Amino acid sequence: MTPEPSPGTPPVDVATAPWPTTTVLGPGAVLEVCARAAVILLAGAVVLYGGYLALEQPTSDDLVDAESFAVIVALMYGMHLAALLALGWPGGMLTARLMRRHPSEWRHVAAFAATGAVLGAAVLLVAGFPGTGMAVWAAVGAVSAGGARAWTGRARRRRAVRQATHLAAT
Repeated sequence: MTPEPSPGTPPVDVATAPWPTTTVLGPGAVLEVCARAAVILLAGAVVLYGGYLALEQPTSDDLVDAESFAVIVALMYGMHLAALLALGWPGGMLTARLMRRHPSEWRHVAAFAATGAVLGAAVLLVAGFPGTGMAVWAAVGAVSAGGARAWTGRARRRRAVRQATHLAAT
């Protein structure tokens, strides 16, 4: 026996909704992506610190003890946040503007990931630290920007469905 659908709220076709559901365009929308990228970076910092504690099991006699490593991770997170605000937000604005006519969500995610990779590597290049660290910062930039854009698109689609369902019910 399958339950019958409730007779109340009709299904809403988000694709034909009168408002864009996944558009990330404008300062507020890009700031939403940046905020989610900051959360992704924070999660990475917590995982990095937790991994250090689990694998190294530092003691107070170590050259880098748990407190020192926490300070290092906090400084790294702060540098990533500064780069995110100084470069990520303007870069996201430009990327969103360039991608505004492309309907594919995955193209938007890929474009934000590519922008994050380029800007991540550019930070170390401009700071005068070229080398293998650029690859790490590029990877971090790609994962955080692409992941944040995918997360934001999903959240915006869900909000649009809730709003359309609410409007259809009234």
